[in-house]
Amino acid sequence: MTSRPVWLRSASSPPRPGFRLALRPRARGLLLLAAVVTLAALITGRSILYNLAYLLIALLLVSLAWAWSAVRDLEIRRIPRVRRQSVGGFFEETLILRNTGFFPKVWLEIRDGSNLPGHRASFVLDNLGPQRERLWTARTRCRRRGLYRLGPLTLIGTDPFGLFEATLQLAETSEVLIYPLVLPLWRIGLPVGLWRSSEAARRRTSEVTPSAGGVREYQPGDAFHRIHWPSTARRDRLMVKEFDQDPAADLWIVLDMMAEVHVQRPLPEEEWDLGAPRGLLPPSTEEYAVAAAASLAAYFLKRERAVGLLAYGSQRLLLPPHRGEAQLERILEGLALLRAYGTQPFHDVLQTHAMRMVRGAVLILITPSGDPRWAIVARSLDGHGIRVAAVVLEASSFGGAETGPRVLPILQSAGIPTAVIRFGEALPLALEALGAP
Repeated sequence: MTSRPVWLRSASSPPRPGFRLALRPRARGLLLLAAVVTLAALITGRSILYNLAYLLIALLLVSLAWAWSAVRDLEIRRIPRVRRQSVGGFFEETLILRNTGFFPKVWLEIRDGSNLPGHRASFVLDNLGPQRERLWTARTRCRRRGLYRLGPLTLIGTDPFGLFEATLQLAETSEVLIYPLVLPLWRIGLPVGLWRSSEAARRRTSEVTPSAGGVREYQPGDAFHRIHWPSTARRDRLMVKEFDQDPAADLWIVLDMMAEVHVQRPLPEEEWDLGAPRGLLPPSTEEYAVAAAASLAAYFLKRERAVGLLAYGSQRLLLPPHRGEAQLERILEGLALLRAYGTQPFHDVLQTHAMRMVRGAVLILITPSGDPRWAIVARSLDGHGIRVAAVVLEASSFGGAETGPRVLPILQSAGIPTAVIRFGEALPLALEALGAP
C-alpha cells in the first residue's frame, strides 16, 4: 500500500530554530584580506586600494546573500512505497526536491537522519534551476525488525564561490515498521486440538464457521449477513444465526522473552552462517525465537487455524486467538516491537495463563531456557486437556549454557512433540520436525 506523500517546505524566510549560516575557511581568508586592504586604503588613500576593498566587500555580501537563499524556496517530498515491510524485503522510497524560487541552487546536499539500518537517502546535486525538480530513489534491504524513524532531513547549501554555508533542518519525521522474518514452512503435523462434540456445541463464536449452532434474537451490532430470514418471517422479529466453534481448537504460541535466558553470540556480521537468507538473522536466541513464532503463526493462520500469541518481554503481549490476515498483521506488529527485556520466568507465565485456557487448546512453547520447571508445567498441562508442543533453542550453540539435557528428557517422557533449533541450522527444517513422529 502506497502511503500519501507529504511536501516538506523550507520557508521563504527560514526560522531561527534549525537554521545556521557558517563561514567556510576560504571566506575567513577573504575577510582577512578585505580588512587588510581596507586598512591599507585608509592609510595610503590610494584609489586602487579603495576599489579593491569595495570589490572584496561586495563579493562577501553577495556570497552571503546567495548562501542565505540557498535553502529558501525548496520543497521536498518523501514517497515511501510502503510503511510496513518484513525482514528480508526491500524498503524503497522516492525523494523529490523542487526549487520554487527564482534563483538557481548552485550546490545542495540533502542529509537524511533516518535510523533504519543501511538506509542511504542522502543526496548531493548541483545546478537546480528555478521551478525545476530532481528526484532520486533509496532502496534498502530490511535486516532488523522494529520501528524506525525516517528523517529528519537537513538541507545544506552554498554560494557559487563556496564562501558561506547555510544549513536548515526540516524537523518533520515519519516511521516505518519492519516485521520479523517469516520463513516458508511446508508441513507441520501438530494435532488440531480436540473437544468432545458436546463441548464444541456449547461454545459459540462471533465468527462464521461451517457449523451452524442455532438462531437467536437480533442484537445491536450483529452483522446483517447473519440474519436468518426464514426464522425472522416465522417469528415476526429479526433472528440471527449462531455458529459453533470450529472443532480445530485454538492454537497459542507462547514465547519466552525473559532477559536472563536469551544469549547472543559475539560474531561479526560478515561471518554469520544462517539457516535463512544470509545476513537476516543475527546469532541471537531472541531473534531466532521471534522468527520461529512469526513463521509458525503465518503457517497456521494460512490454514484457517485460530492463532493467539502470549509473551512477557518489553511489553505484555497477549493476543487472543483469531483467524485471518488481520490477525497475522497484529501478531507480526507485536513481534516487531517485542524485546527480550522480561523479568518473569517462563514457568510462571505458563502457570498464570495456560491453566486458564480452554480445554482442547494447543500450545506451542518457544524458549531457550534450560530451567526444568517450565518443562514440568508443560507436562502437567496434558492432564488439563491442553495439548503442548515445544520449540527449544539450544543456547549453547549461541554461546550460552546447554539447554537440551535439562529439559528434553522431561518433554520426551511426556510425549510432547519437540523441535530443537541450533544456530547455523536451517530454521524451517527444524520447525517442520515439530510434528514428526
